Amino acid sequence: MAFFNYIRLVLSLILAVTVVGCSDEEVPKEPVKIDTPDEPEPEPPTFTIIYYASGGGASDAAAGRGLDLAIEKSIEYFQKRQLKRNVKFTACIKWSNGYEGKYANGEGNTYRLYVDKEHPDFEFEYVGDNSYPINEPQNIADFITWSKEVAPSEEYIIVFSGHGNGWHPEVGINDTVDHTRGILRDTDRGCYISCEELYKALDIADTHYRMIFLGSCLMNTIEYVTALSNYADYILASSHISIMFTTELNYLAHMLEREIVDNSDETFIQGIYDYLNQDINTTITITDYVYDRIDFMLTDCRKVDPIVEATKVFTDIIMGLYDESDKIGDDAFRAKYGATIADMEAVLANSYYFLGQFMSEIEINYTEYLRQSFTYDLGDIASKAASALNYEPLKVAAETLHNVSREAQAVCYATPSVSKSRLHHSVTFTNAEKWAERRYEESGYESSLFDQRTGWSRFLKRNNTPLKF
Repeated sequence: MAFFNYIRLVLSLILAVTVVGCSDEEVPKEPVKIDTPDEPEPEPPTFTIIYYASGGGASDAAAGRGLDLAIEKSIEYFQKRQLKRNVKFTACIKWSNGYEGKYANGEGNTYRLYVDKEHPDFEFEYVGDNSYPINEPQNIADFITWSKEVAPSEEYIIVFSGHGNGWHPEVGINDTVDHTRGILRDTDRGCYISCEELYKALDIADTHYRMIFLGSCLMNTIEYVTALSNYADYILASSHISIMFTTELNYLAHMLEREIVDNSDETFIQGIYDYLNQDINTTITITDYVYDRIDFMLTDCRKVDPIVEATKVFTDIIMGLYDESDKIGDDAFRAKYGATIADMEAVLANSYYFLGQFMSEIEINYTEYLRQSFTYDLGDIASKAASALNYEPLKVAAETLHNVSREAQAVCYATPSVSKSRLHHSVTFTNAEKWAERRYEESGYESSLFDQRTGWSRFLKRNNTPLKF
């Protein structure tokens, strides 16, 4: 009996040890299900489109009246379509004196308005009569400040729309010379917003923009881009003549609502690419007109400095070659570099220059000559110079300029008639004779930020390139 009790005790101990051992082992368990709410979709960034526009002159049935109609069309879109929560719109419009339309009574007054999801039914607020100076920096700044108050956003896109004539030697602050270059013409007062006036206004307004859209003709000059690059992430502009409807702010608003979900650079660039290549391109191709040359370039302002620096290197090298030619003479220069300076200048005469639609050299009258004669493709100038001379530093400088220019181009759109695989920014290009004749010295070109940093005017005052215009 004692033996059986002993066996029972041993078995009990073994069983106890076995049970304890099993309880220490890792036993797979069913995952615990915890009910968690779905992650909410991230809110898209808010944008305010700030629209500063001027009519083109009611007496000009084509280019003039068309601008007033284009402004009217933009406003009409925002009146009819309720914006989504992430896009707002403000406008300051100076109608042409004599233009009568849906919103204009022929008196040419200046008004402002704003539209957002909560305020779709806008009212025009009187700003000034036909004498109101839209080129006054404080007036521009006041409108920007007002826009931020009535339509605050995380990001701002400012659009300038009207007649533009690029950079011109005969226009400066408060200059009233007709047919000369500038940003956004105040037609009835006979003057433009100059580059200096614009960056003074942006200084006063103290706002950084996601994009500055220079929606007027001939705006993509490196002089403008250099001066304005500190105020924005991107600049969108054309080097050719633009068309009154190519801004198409309804498409811009659609793009912001449709595509900008996280406001990354990648998303924004893709959005502008689609805006140009789908929306604007469709508008151009379905019209009854034949457009010769149209382009738009989105410049990454954070990559402008390398273009300026590369231009200075190119300018320094080419000026050194001019000095050497003067010192050693044509024969020795040709023996060393395979061509003379005059040979190089003959090649430079064929650099790409910017004209607009409907234009050919035969059709250029005096007005168009003033408007379109002075801007050429910066990269093409450098490439042409490098191709003419057998000098490796010049070739390297031209290639560097091409590469940094391409790097800064977030988007480059061009119609097939442009006939160039890659555009660069436009730049003022003239020769020594025309430098004096066109009053570049008096115009203050050498005080421009671009020229201060590059000394480009050294080249303009020195070369004898036989230009077409």
